[in-house]
Amino acid sequence: MPAQALYLKYRPRTFAEVEGQEHITTTLKNALALNRIAHAYLFTGPRGTGKTTSARLLAKAVNCLSDGDKPCNTCAICVAINEDRMLDLIEIDAASNTSVENIRDLRDKVDFRPGQARYKVYVIDEVHMLSNSAFNALLKTLEEPPPHVIFILATTDPQKIPATVISRVQRFDFRRLTLPEIIARLTEIAQKENLRIEPAAIELIARQATGAMRDAISLLDQLTAYGSDQITLAQVEGLLGAASQRIVGEIVAQLAEKNVARGLALIASAVDAGADPRQLGREIVEYLRGLLLIKMGGEAALTLTAESLAEMTERTGQFAAEQILRAIRLFNQAGFELRASAHPTLPLEIAFVEATLEDRVAVAPASAPSAPARTAPPASRPPLRAENPAPQIESAPTVTIAMDDALTVELLQTHWNDLLTEIGKYNKIIKALLKDAEPIAVDGDLITFGFYYQHHAERFEKQADGKQTIEKALNKMYKRKLRVKCVLSPKKARLNAVAEDPLIRNAVSQWGAQITEIHHP
Repeated sequence: MPAQALYLKYRPRTFAEVEGQEHITTTLKNALALNRIAHAYLFTGPRGTGKTTSARLLAKAVNCLSDGDKPCNTCAICVAINEDRMLDLIEIDAASNTSVENIRDLRDKVDFRPGQARYKVYVIDEVHMLSNSAFNALLKTLEEPPPHVIFILATTDPQKIPATVISRVQRFDFRRLTLPEIIARLTEIAQKENLRIEPAAIELIARQATGAMRDAISLLDQLTAYGSDQITLAQVEGLLGAASQRIVGEIVAQLAEKNVARGLALIASAVDAGADPRQLGREIVEYLRGLLLIKMGGEAALTLTAESLAEMTERTGQFAAEQILRAIRLFNQAGFELRASAHPTLPLEIAFVEATLEDRVAVAPASAPSAPARTAPPASRPPLRAENPAPQIESAPTVTIAMDDALTVELLQTHWNDLLTEIGKYNKIIKALLKDAEPIAVDGDLITFGFYYQHHAERFEKQADGKQTIEKALNKMYKRKLRVKCVLSPKKARLNAVAEDPLIRNAVSQWGAQITEIHHP
């Protein structure tokens, strides 16, 4: 007899066991407690999020022989449903029963009373696959079914369901499960199955499931086929054809450094080690998406560990937002091209090379189109980085000055990289945020730093030890007690405002131009 699949073995038996859908299970339990059961429901949401499971739980709850608002799992009805032998629970796959004849046959049978249970429950899965004629044939029955019938429609594509059907049902939208929810459930199952699995392996399985609990459990079940009670990260990567997060991070780092040779070598080595090129492309896009969201202040949408968030936050300082957007578009397009490529890695290699190329075209005033852009002195930090900075060396020596030397903006700019290195020893997130900032004023012992972007300034203010970290680094470097104030850089605010001008945006988009300075006549 074949072993029972893990996702069936650990299928929820009560509403309390359904993960991540409390907004739905609470409503259903309250409806049962108040005896306000609807005649038709519509469960929508991505695959593997609990739609069919919740439908079966509702069928158990309305027919359970015990008192209460939840199935007891011990009475004859509950046991029959758990063992898939309840004749009054009819599950229909709409993908293979799409015609109007199938619905007419169903309509003829609904009038028959249930044989064992209180209600006859019809669960129609993937209901959006029904034809228009079938939907029309179902409408009247769906609106006024016999009192002993409950319809539960389930779909992954609610947009394809006619509005006339949606208006006749109670709709519940199932959401994708979060990374922590999937990790917690996988860890629980692994413990019950006496499986030893590395935390990093569980995290990768959860990420691969993209919010679908069933997919995650099925993948865990597949990994147990290795014949070992020890599941490692390497085994998961081998099964998925996935590159490690470290390799993906290194590939993106080479994009920032424009090291084409090293980047291409990393792509080749990842594929040679067993990574699927399409999966590798998706992982690069996902990593770049994370950088973009962090850069724009939207890191709340990411599900990352604290270590990964700190690492990616630091890396965002190596990119301008336009560079990340360009790379995402290129690697996303490469994902489509990989399906028909004559060489398994060629689209990825082309995307990498194109992402490192930049036209050195500066946007100049219309009155002087040929005037070269002025370059800042080598000792000063340029107001808007046209080029990516060289990688910082964390072991750089601390720079100190004499106590009687005057502290100026120019001096701070000269020591800027050393200051960032010193700050990074205490807090890498603060260091990453300051890569998009500059010293703009010195007034006695008060130093004012200007951020290039409003959301970076706001995020810095949310850091509990932000100012204290900078002051600690300044005090160590300059051997004096200094205070810090952070604002939005007026110069950078003007540059950002100019960059939003439609004409300028068109020039940047068409010619790959970069804004280096603003000239006022």
